[in-house]
Amino acid sequence: MDKAKTYVQMRNEFYENYNKKIVPVVRQYENQRKLRLALAIVSSTLLSIPGLFLLWTGFFLQGLDSDAREGALKGGTLFLGAAWFAWYSIKKSFENRIKSKIMPTVCSCFGAMRWYEGHYTDNEYLFSDSNVVPDFTSSSYDDVFEGIYKDVGIEIIEAEYDRGSGKNRTTVFNGVIVKLDMNKNFEGHTVIKPDGIFHSSPNAALKHTTLEDVVFEKKFDVFTDDEVEARYLITTAFMNRLNNMQTAFKAQKVSCSFYNKYLLIALSTGKDLFSLCSLTKPIDDAQQYFQMYEEIVSIVKLIDHFKLNQRIGL
Repeated sequence: MDKAKTYVQMRNEFYENYNKKIVPVVRQYENQRKLRLALAIVSSTLLSIPGLFLLWTGFFLQGLDSDAREGALKGGTLFLGAAWFAWYSIKKSFENRIKSKIMPTVCSCFGAMRWYEGHYTDNEYLFSDSNVVPDFTSSSYDDVFEGIYKDVGIEIIEAEYDRGSGKNRTTVFNGVIVKLDMNKNFEGHTVIKPDGIFHSSPNAALKHTTLEDVVFEKKFDVFTDDEVEARYLITTAFMNRLNNMQTAFKAQKVSCSFYNKYLLIALSTGKDLFSLCSLTKPIDDAQQYFQMYEEIVSIVKLIDHFKLNQRIGL
C-alpha cells in the first residue's frame, strides 16, 4: 500500500475500481446467480420438508415410545442441517468463483497484497504454539490475505480449528487470525486471553500478571514469562485498541499474543467475514462489496493503530 495514500484516497480508489473493473465482470454472472438461487431453494426445501415433519412427529405425535421420539428428533435435526448445508455450499462455490475473478482488483487497492482461499501455506501451528488459539488436530481455511503495508508483513487468515474426531469433534476456534510482523525488540512470550474465573494459564511457562487498568483486568487476563516486558508492550493505548477491535468486529472473544517477533490477534467471530455474492441479491449489489472492503481495511489499519512500523514502544 502506498505510504502517501490516505484511507479516504484508498476508499475512493476502491469505489472507482468497483464501478470500472468489478461491475463489468460480475454482471456476466447474474443469470448464474438466479439459477443457483433456484437450485438452493429447491434443494433446501426438499430437505426441510422431511426435517420439519420428523421434528413435528417427535414433539407432538402421540403414542411414540422414547426411542422412536428421539430418533424422529435426531432425524429432523439432520435433515434441517443438511438443508442449511445445501444452501451454504451452493452459495459458497458461487462466491469463490466470483472472488477468483475480482480479488486481484480488490487487492490492488492495498498495494502488495494477494488473496487465496481454502488453504494456508505457512506454519499453522505457530498459532497454537503462541497460545493465541487452543491446541487443535484439524484445520480448515476460507479467505487468506498476505501482504506488506508500511514495511510491515501482514496476514489475515479466516480459519476454523477443531479438536478430536467423530462425535468427539469440537470446534475450538472459528474466526479470523491477524498475523503482524513486529518492528519491536522483545524476547519474551506474552498472551492476553478473555478473563477467566480461575485465571488459568494457557502455558505452564507463563504466569498470570495483574495490570493497573481495572477495566481491562475485568475483560482480559495477561500471562507472561517476562513481566517487565509485558508492561512495556501492553500500554494503556494498546488496551484501548484491543477493546475497540473486539467492539468493531463484534467478536465473541479476542485473544492476543506477542510471540516469536509477531503480534498475533485471534478474533472469534463465529461468522463468515469477507462474504460476497448473496444469492438473494443482484450480483452487482454494491453494499456487499463495500462491506468486504471495509472489513479488510479495518484490519490493515491495525498497523497504524499499533504503530508497528515504529521501532519504539507500543
